[in-house]
Amino acid sequence: MKQYLLSLAVMAMGAGLLTGCQTDNSDNPGNPDNDMQSETFVTKGVFVVNNGSSYQVIDGSLTYFDYTTGKATADVYKNVNGKSLGGTPNDVIVYGQKVYVVGSDENSIYVLDVRNCKELKQVSTTELLGDAEGHTPRCIAAYGDKVYFTTYDGYVAAIDTINFTLMHKYQVGSYPEGLAFDLSSAQPKLYVANSDWGMGNGSISCIDLASSSVTEIKIDNMIYPQQIYVSGTGTLYVLDLGHNDENYNQKDAGVYMVSGNNASLVVPNATGMTACGNYIFTFNDPWGGSGPTYSVYDIQSNHTTTLNLSDDATHTLISPCAIGFDWNTGYIYIASRRQNPDTGYPSYDLPGFVNVYTDTGQFLDSYDAGVEPHKIEFYRGTCKIIYQ
Repeated sequence: MKQYLLSLAVMAMGAGLLTGCQTDNSDNPGNPDNDMQSETFVTKGVFVVNNGSSYQVIDGSLTYFDYTTGKATADVYKNVNGKSLGGTPNDVIVYGQKVYVVGSDENSIYVLDVRNCKELKQVSTTELLGDAEGHTPRCIAAYGDKVYFTTYDGYVAAIDTINFTLMHKYQVGSYPEGLAFDLSSAQPKLYVANSDWGMGNGSISCIDLASSSVTEIKIDNMIYPQQIYVSGTGTLYVLDLGHNDENYNQKDAGVYMVSGNNASLVVPNATGMTACGNYIFTFNDPWGGSGPTYSVYDIQSNHTTTLNLSDDATHTLISPCAIGFDWNTGYIYIASRRQNPDTGYPSYDLPGFVNVYTDTGQFLDSYDAGVEPHKIEFYRGTCKIIYQ
């Protein structure tokens, strides 16, 4: 991808007469007596966590695309630290000056310095929670001075961001996955999607962070919840992966709006989502389907619009597997598997790739990722702008 993306992001925010942009820890190349300076908020890079393939004994990896250099590093963690992330790294967030990567097979949270990806700590989730509660960490989120993660043993744990010690743990539902904070009221809450591993008994857990009480919400038409988004008004939107019919075709996957113990389907036919502000971006590519489709749901108007992708014929999305939206640039990032040249079907053991589009679906660029790209996360910070 070209370095022009960073320039476009800055210029879109009104940085007219721009003659230089540098990160806030760089020296100023201009003459301070003649040049004017200001700082603006920019996207510095993009992380992609790749699951790998346990079937083919291919470890997972962490891809990083650096906006400043315009280069993508396919396995930045291994390049910097000289070791693998192991099997099935499943989630990644940037919080403060740290990157947190969830290693599901390794029962670990990897804590990295966001500036260079040097490992600061490998936190063992089984040492933190014990063998009965700490296996298979899955998803991660952060609030205040704590990072929260789910484990397949049915727990959410909170660790502090300095010493990475256990601060709290909460017992939730069966096989918890995604989690999201509700900060719309004076008492913050944490919602958790309990997937039940697709066995049909999914639920939502609500953790009151002030009292540490946990309430489980059962909804009849919610089968396999995976991700949660909480809007600014405190309304829940849940991606549910539905069920498989007798021919193993995926059915009834979509985004549900949750109110009390009821859920209404607001985006039918969705197997992946990301959300920002009043918009939820989705893709739909179910097992047994006829090919991927994309849409944008407007929360305020309760209206879904088809997102038509264009100009990407040389980088066609064969099988989308992750989506992210950079609110700072207005770009949509969609990761895909590649086509197996022998079978013509999507490959689950070849390195994937990530396409970048405008918010109207126009293709901008593409870069390589690892095997089974699964989660897209953005690294943002300030940048010095030099004016003449």
